[in-house]
Amino acid sequence: MPLFMATHAIAQPHSNPVTEGGSIPCSLPINWTNNRAFRDITAEALIGLRDFGGVSLDGAPIQLSPDGDMIALQLRQANPASNRFCSALVLVPTDGRTPARVIDDAGDIERASFDKYGLVGIPLGIPKPPLVRWHPNGRYLAYVKQRSGKAEIWIIKPDGTDRHMLIQSEVDVEALEWSETGDALLFRSRPGLVEARDEITREGLNGFRYDDRFWPLGSNRPLPTNQIPSVVQALDIGSATVRPASQEEITRIVSPGGARPAGARAHARFDADHVAWSIADDPAKFRQPARLHVRVGARTFECLAIACRNVTDSWWLPGGKQLIFATREGASDEKTGFYRWIPGSSRPRRILLTDDALFGCGVADTQLICARETSLRPRHIVSINVATGSLDTIFDPNPEFAQFRLGRVQRLAWKNSFGIEAFGDLVLPAGVRPGTRLPLVIVQYESRGFLRGGTADEYPIQLLASHGFAVLSFNKPKAYALHGPPVTYDEYLQANQKDWIDRRSILSSLETIIDRLEQSGVVDPRRVAITGQSDGATTATFALIHSNKFAAAALSTCCEDASMMVGNGEGYQRWYGSLGYPLPGSRADAFWSQSSLAMHADKRPIPILIQASEEEYRMALNTFEVLRAKRWPVEMYIFPDEGHVKFQPAHRLAVYRRVLDWLRRTLNGSAVNGRFAPPATPPHPRKARDGS
Repeated sequence: MPLFMATHAIAQPHSNPVTEGGSIPCSLPINWTNNRAFRDITAEALIGLRDFGGVSLDGAPIQLSPDGDMIALQLRQANPASNRFCSALVLVPTDGRTPARVIDDAGDIERASFDKYGLVGIPLGIPKPPLVRWHPNGRYLAYVKQRSGKAEIWIIKPDGTDRHMLIQSEVDVEALEWSETGDALLFRSRPGLVEARDEITREGLNGFRYDDRFWPLGSNRPLPTNQIPSVVQALDIGSATVRPASQEEITRIVSPGGARPAGARAHARFDADHVAWSIADDPAKFRQPARLHVRVGARTFECLAIACRNVTDSWWLPGGKQLIFATREGASDEKTGFYRWIPGSSRPRRILLTDDALFGCGVADTQLICARETSLRPRHIVSINVATGSLDTIFDPNPEFAQFRLGRVQRLAWKNSFGIEAFGDLVLPAGVRPGTRLPLVIVQYESRGFLRGGTADEYPIQLLASHGFAVLSFNKPKAYALHGPPVTYDEYLQANQKDWIDRRSILSSLETIIDRLEQSGVVDPRRVAITGQSDGATTATFALIHSNKFAAAALSTCCEDASMMVGNGEGYQRWYGSLGYPLPGSRADAFWSQSSLAMHADKRPIPILIQASEEEYRMALNTFEVLRAKRWPVEMYIFPDEGHVKFQPAHRLAVYRRVLDWLRRTLNGSAVNGRFAPPATPPHPRKARDGS
């Protein structure tokens, strides 16, 4: 099957105004000096931050050259005015003195997709992770550009010359690596998707039979199934010809750092005689701590120190005698630790322990080069001295951010009524007077790294603080099932769902910290709002049902009730059924009464704002209509051409602005007879115009 057959982009079932019309190269900050007075943060400043890498704090946002002298990354910046992104392929010298430079645009920024429920290409909404790879001797960079729904493989020399496209693929390139000799590029894709999509189009001429290929949340037509195999091919960089990959080449793209033990988490290979890995005592059990092991020649060492029990990454220093490894420590693993160890010696020596997120690291001589985020500083690149643990900034794509006046951040840790640890970051307005009780906004559900807008970035933490709110960036505690005996993944899911025990644990964590903040005089307990997207939205609606501590809720997705088991597709239905959710037709009011807000519409009405995507708003309709019929002050807005996470810059800015305005008029109303009275929902604009 030819590689160049036409089909639509894997991640874009709808046309996408964000990426049409060609990519725009990003510019870098030049000679910026902080000689301006501090000013308040704005929604536009947060949306317009320059980003690089994926949204995860566990990925590889940078690529270090083989000699350690240069970093390659893909930079992107959202522009709400044009509703587009710029992109750039950037090289950053690791010496920290030579300026970074743009060597090419990096193509369109498209939204990623994921595979689940037996289907391929379910739209997600986060940016597609970049693919950038150094040649084994550093003489070329290979990278994938997305352009008008097609994937292009390019190469370029580090000095910006000899830039050319090798091939264009009509399906997504899922992985990219150089061959061991460097004369070919190995890439993984699913060329069978072309024929599968064409077959679906032909089927539509007679009408689609509704079956488990449907994902109603994202498409009105079937999606290809995961029976379509991924194929690894080799691309000769001299002739641009494509051939099937050898078994050795397939192994190389599956395990770029070399074959690793099954179930290993961290893995580092200096040479055939120096290999390190971390692995759980029983890899079949879900999310168990992974202990460090090292093989030097014929000898294998297991590090028995406490520091070695939860190792997430590792790197050999030049010479292969010393190992650096990273750990996760503290309540809910909120801290990152770095240690140096000579395998076979007594104990590792800690060189750094921090609340900051440090990830995607690589070794350059005696330095670790890492991406870093702090609670008050967006993603940037630092070097870590492996002898002292000292940090130096190499590249900051957003130096202008230093001019903004930010709220004060305090890390909080506590235990809930189940004895489970949790943590969060309390952000208070700059200059707030001691003893002032503030309205509280809870943003979920991860709080590592830069405090921007919570999971899915819809609730701008610093913007809310600058307008007089206390904001708790709440990190969901470790799941209830992880605090008992080790379990498999399926057992883990079922144990958390039984009697809604994990939801009750999360709610207990929220109620505990709200009580503590009330007792300390920080927040007004009558004015607490909860926000949430995806799992966080489920936490929010569960909280509205089972607690009286919340005066308002802003949701990005909504809502759990029996209708979700019939409206979201058969694969979705089967997966939730395996967790213990009742199947359609079951008499299950007792079950759904625990999570369905619509079944509690006779409770005291609470203002609710729903800002949903076009692909998911139908899940909210039952709850929305029932609550509205019961005269709850509920509003819903629908964003076109969006998936699970909102992607378009103009939409993200609108979400920021609306949630800020809504929270201000909802939580800052006057008190009536000593109790806070949330304001009624304002009239619909059309009704106001028509006088009805």
